[in-house]
Formats: sequence, structure tokens, C-alpha cells
Amino acid sequence: MRRPWRRASSDLRPTWEERREALARSRDRFRRQQGAEARRRAWIQIGLPLLGAASFVTGLGIAGPIVQRSVAARPDLFVVHRLEVEGAVRLDPGELARAALPPDTESPTTPEDVARRLEAHPWIAHVSAARIAPDAVVARIEEYVPVAVADALGETPVLVSADGVPFADAVGTEWNALPRLVVAEPPARKRREPLLAQGVALARAVAEAGYGSIELALDGEDPNAVPALRVAGVPARIVLGAGDPGPKLALLRSALASDPEVRVAREIDLRFADQLVLRPFVPGPHGAEGSAAGTEGSDAKASGNATGVGAPARATEDRHGESRRSAKRG
Repeated sequence: MRRPWRRASSDLRPTWEERREALARSRDRFRRQQGAEARRRAWIQIGLPLLGAASFVTGLGIAGPIVQRSVAARPDLFVVHRLEVEGAVRLDPGELARAALPPDTESPTTPEDVARRLEAHPWIAHVSAARIAPDAVVARIEEYVPVAVADALGETPVLVSADGVPFADAVGTEWNALPRLVVAEPPARKRREPLLAQGVALARAVAEAGYGSIELALDGEDPNAVPALRVAGVPARIVLGAGDPGPKLALLRSALASDPEVRVAREIDLRFADQLVLRPFVPGPHGAEGSAAGTEGSDAKASGNATGVGAPARATEDRHGESRRSAKRG
């Protein structure tokens, strides 16, 4: 018969119960350390930035009345003699500073006054200004970046930003490489025009499709026949119409590569799904050509009315002097 094991009085090793208690105490101590570390990280990441922002706002609230009282008491100290312009890329900071601070002024000038004068410049989109000394102001400007040219008949072309904002005259040959957006009426300056924003996006899609020398007609007498496109290497006027231009441009590229008649057409109509309509050049009266090289034996009526035909009237049948081409999208 085996005797039950008994611990000897000389055995100093901890028992299982003592080990469990020590492990529980170690776990509690580790959890307390982890909680303290999490609270410290939260204070560093959230508490300190909030405290700094609150202190900054409080300082601004206190500084505003102090500055106003100081201006009223000693206006001669707050005449701005130094203006630093940051963020200028195309414009000259020195010229901007001289224009915003006329040399003959001796009255107190606020940063808001400086910002308002700078924003009157046609190339400046946004200005933020702050006083760094009683007689010094720093102005941070954002210039417009031209991405297209808006052209109205009989008017000076206007540069257009990526947001569709016309802002300055497009004078000289520097802007000939930009897409040209043809509109019926001259757009208002420094105000976003949805039609121009649409034209900028469409011109970007045409450029990404690999076409150059882009000219887009955005409005006209027939709303169904716009937007209309002209690009380098294609003599025809390309009627895109409403909708996603991607599949239409892919269809055009496929047709240009496979069908030689497409390159000699007067107009290419892409308003119909998976199809394009060709309108050929037609000789005018007495054998004269209407616009370019004519096509013998074509119906003269087709040339005069082709562009003004809306999509509903074109959906079921062809007109004389036109041909319909179908192609799969590449």
C-alpha cells in the first residue's frame, strides 16, 4: 500500500497554490501598467493637441481686442510697410507686394485689406494673410493653373482652370497647346462655370485617349449635336453628344484604324450606341466643293442638314448621302 505524498519541512519550493497567486498578481500588475500606458498615449495624441488648439483660440480672442485698441491708440505703428508674398509660381512677389501696398498710403492696413487687394489680381485664386509685426504682413497665395482656353466668337480667349473657372486673357502663342473650348457667350471671370468644367473633364478624357490639338464646341443651336470635337489628324467634325465619352472614343479609334472612309468624312456622329454615322463632303452648286474635297454622286441635301439632326430622328433609318458603320469597342 502506497503512502500519500507529503511535503517535507525542509522543501522550500513554492506550492502550486502559491504559484497561482503569484501569477495572478503579476497579471494584475501588467494590466495596470498597460492601462496607464494607454492613458498616457491618449493624452499625448489627443489631449495635448486639443489643449494647444484651445490655447491658440484663446490667444486669438485675447489678441484681437488688444490689437484693435492698439490701432486706435497708435495708428502710425500699424501702417504696413512690409509685405511678404509666399506661394507665387508664375507671378512676381515683388510686383504683387507693390500693387497691394501703394506707397502713398499712411493709414492702418489690416491683413483683410491686403488679401482683398491681392485677390483682385486675375491670376490669384485664394489669399490668406496674417500680421507678423505691427508694420509687417505675410500673405500666402494660390495661383490658378490654366488647363484649357475658352473661346467665344469675337471675344478675347480666356484661360480656364481645372475647376472650370475662367480667370485671365489667353494672349500670345503660349497657350496654343491647351484644349480650346468653344462657347457661344463669353464666360464671367473668376466664377465657376459648369459648362466649362464639363468641357475640361471631356478634354481630359480625349487627351487620355491619345488625341491632340483638341477643340470642343460645348453649345450651339442644336443641343443634341454637342459636344462636338475636332482633333489633329482627323479632318471630320466629331459629334460626341451626351454620355460617357470613353466607349465613343474607343469606337472612333477602332473605326479610324479599320475603315479609310472615316478619314475622308465631313462629319462623324458618335451619338448612337456601338455605331457611328458618316456624313461625306458634298459638292456645292456648279460643281464647287462645299468645304473640302467633294464626293461625286452624293446627295446635296445631306450636307446641309446633317449636323442639326437630333438623336431620336436618327435612331431608325439613314439619310441620303450618309453611311452607318458598326464596330466593336476595342
